Amino acid sequence: MIYALLLLITIIAIFMLFAMRNEKSGVPSSGYTYLKYRDGVYIGTEKTEHGNIKAEITIQNAVIKEIKLLELPPKFIEDNVALKDEIPQLIFDIVQSQNIVVPRATNNSAYVLNKIIKAVRSALDQSLIGK
Repeated sequence: MIYALLLLITIIAIFMLFAMRNEKSGVPSSGYTYLKYRDGVYIGTEKTEHGNIKAEITIQNAVIKEIKLLELPPKFIEDNVALKDEIPQLIFDIVQSQNIVVPRATNNSAYVLNKIIKAVRSALDQSLIGK
């Protein structure tokens, strides 16, 4: 009789332990935390040897709607005139795909485009829910 009572108490304790563990707010039962963008306007900055790159991100309905470059050292454009055409395409690709990826760039523009990506990521990090 005592063993049956101890077994019943142990089973109830284990059940309560698992029930309380799954009640943590913000953590799904799968163990993964899903991040979501919070609506608003966010600014991210990336330092370079020629000055700062500053990007402004607009989030609406948890989706990237617009990316603006607020600051870009003129030295980068002077050194690589083709970069002026690559930057708008990079921004368009990010907004279209909603994916921040490092572009496949040619010559020395890869460095600048990667710095722009880092500024965009910095702004997006500020908008994440679940951090």
